[in-house]
Amino acid sequence: MVRCLWLGILLRGADAYTARKPSIAGKSVYFLVTDRFARSGANKENYTYCDLATSADPLQPGGGAWCNGTLQGVIDQLDYIQGMAFDCVWITPVVKALDYTGYFGEDFFDVDPHIGSKETLKELSRQLHARDMCLIIDIVANHVRQMTVQPDYSPGAIKTYIGPKGINPFDKDEYFHTYGKAAGTSFEAYVMAGVAQASQSQGSDAVLTERVHEGITESWRVEGRHSKCSKDCGPENMNLTECNCFPGNFAPDCPGANEELQVQGWFGQLADLNQDHPFVRQKLLDYVKYLVEEYDADAFRLDTAIYMKKDFLKDLQEAAGVDILGETTVNNISYHASFQKAGLSGLLNFPAFYQVHGSFCQYHLGGDLGNYHLQGAFTPALPDLRKLASVMQFQNPEVRSMERPAARWPLFSSLLERAVYPNLDLLGNFADNHDEFARIGTLEWPNEEFIAFGGYYCDADSYRIKNALALMMFARGIPIVYYGTEQGLDGHQANVLEKDAMRKQGVEDKGQAFVRESLWQTRYNTSTWQYQYIKMLNEKRKELGLAKGEIWVFINNNQNWTGQSPFLYCPAPSEHEAWYDVFSEERAYLRKGCFMADNAEPKVLVRRVRMPAVYAVERISEQVWILSPGAEARAVPTRIRHRTAGSSLGS
Repeated sequence: MVRCLWLGILLRGADAYTARKPSIAGKSVYFLVTDRFARSGANKENYTYCDLATSADPLQPGGGAWCNGTLQGVIDQLDYIQGMAFDCVWITPVVKALDYTGYFGEDFFDVDPHIGSKETLKELSRQLHARDMCLIIDIVANHVRQMTVQPDYSPGAIKTYIGPKGINPFDKDEYFHTYGKAAGTSFEAYVMAGVAQASQSQGSDAVLTERVHEGITESWRVEGRHSKCSKDCGPENMNLTECNCFPGNFAPDCPGANEELQVQGWFGQLADLNQDHPFVRQKLLDYVKYLVEEYDADAFRLDTAIYMKKDFLKDLQEAAGVDILGETTVNNISYHASFQKAGLSGLLNFPAFYQVHGSFCQYHLGGDLGNYHLQGAFTPALPDLRKLASVMQFQNPEVRSMERPAARWPLFSSLLERAVYPNLDLLGNFADNHDEFARIGTLEWPNEEFIAFGGYYCDADSYRIKNALALMMFARGIPIVYYGTEQGLDGHQANVLEKDAMRKQGVEDKGQAFVRESLWQTRYNTSTWQYQYIKMLNEKRKELGLAKGEIWVFINNNQNWTGQSPFLYCPAPSEHEAWYDVFSEERAYLRKGCFMADNAEPKVLVRRVRMPAVYAVERISEQVWILSPGAEARAVPTRIRHRTAGSSLGS
């Protein structure tokens, strides 16, 4: 586990669109899957666990995998959410859809009856605003429901064409992309023959792998139990922070990337909308206006943002008049930032997210190059905070690193001269979500009906989880907590080895449904340490007001078994000033440019004014911590000092 320390300067960028409402910049967000969060009515007292997966034919009874969570259920649990001091609630799409997620949209101007009604959605908005909270609605402008159904997901399953009929307002063939369709081929024939896939638009992972193995492209690699840095492939290359050919990664490392196919290709059989068609474009712009006007939405999360043209995204942002957080699933920081520069007010911070699991915990994306598609597994390689530090340094031009000060690294000196992102306060920071490989998890608390045994990607290590959550909360941007984190839900998608075992045992692979499990079986317990810890982080964050003065946030990736050991962070604030930890309310022990922490819990230091008498008493009581030349190693074991890591933010 590697020692590194960051400093971020808090700045605000100018809004690039005509705002109808206050920005959500810097607000904290609780993200929930509506169908899995809370039941209501006759089902309210039904606490049976549910993690159903959408069927290959969602038109069949039960095919949409509804677990019966509702908007009214969300309203009924607003005290529970507000009890953690969140500013906003983000809900999954509300459109009438073929499945529980809302991403298989069929009627954009209706609310799916499984989750509620238009009036219920209005009431949720009213209730949130009455609490001085905001409503973020998930929207999809890239695609609608599928054009075919089939009895199962087997390769030879016979498909049945259902076409666009009944999709409101996109019920004609001409509204959809048909990349590669031969002249004279009907839309139905194109669909049944197999549409062009957006997933095929990425550059060649095989070529990248070959270049790495031949030493042409040097990768961040593991040697024994430790990692070795590289500037070619991995977190130290801002345009290739993962050794994978994600969208936005181009030649020579990732040849074959096809940006046209990226925009026009479909997701499986989900029909890809053609935003260049005048009718489609206008109706999508009308849709976001409608949600703001009809339901008083405060902001949007935009699904699959990188698969639409940037000129359309700019128009969509302007039409919405409220902040949009684009789902930008890329690891190229320049490419990621380009979507904010092109017009979206905010982005989900995927480049940083992809480093969290390997920086704080021992969970790594599988394969020798960290193949994202393998979904990941635990490895002997120790977590390495340099990974996340490097990405954060690239993203924030005011960053300072203990290992690479800007003055000594020309690349960072040049970054200081320009902002990579127009507004860092609208980057959504998160540790897990509803799509990716696994929840951060922890050891579950048991009850009579629901018993779990710990997980997931931080392997039930509370110190590592606390540090990851603290960084997310105090880093520049919008902290987003996925529902169930406060209860320790530990779902994860099966990796390749697990999938093989499941096939042999005849067990259903539920894919992403494994990380979209129900919450009601926890009875919304407010006494879990996670609930109380998230509440404290939110409250301290609001109390400090991140734009008011300088704060230092120190984080590390030590495990529970070393959590109570003293911890030395360098550099640190000046010992000639009074700095206090906001969590313990105790004065920080600062000497010779370092901070002595009493354990591995995250620390947040703020400067305070002391009366002369208090200062004198503190100076007397601190003599034991004064580090004279050569005494530092005796005050804190060398073993511990080399395992420290930290993060600091200031204004």
